[in-house]
Amino acid sequence: MPQRASQAIESWNNEGSGSTDQSRWRIVPAVIWWTIWKERNMRCFERTSSPLHRIKMNCIITFCYWCSSEYVDDPIAVRDILGPL
Repeated sequence: MPQRASQAIESWNNEGSGSTDQSRWRIVPAVIWWTIWKERNMRCFERTSSPLHRIKMNCIITFCYWCSSEYVDDPIAVRDILGPL
């Protein structure tokens, strides 16, 4: 397990070296951290929380949005975006 965020990113980049779409592969850690940060803020400041399945879905939705610059709710479009990874 990486001890620091920089080690996690380096490990992630090494694992994704065979990915067909490097730009999308590199977005994934930022999406995960952003989603966790938003959930943390909701819990700390709004005293609400999301179930785990919703947090995971928020990661996927954010990833699709960042990759395509539009909101994607169609499962086929999501598969098209995730496919090259």
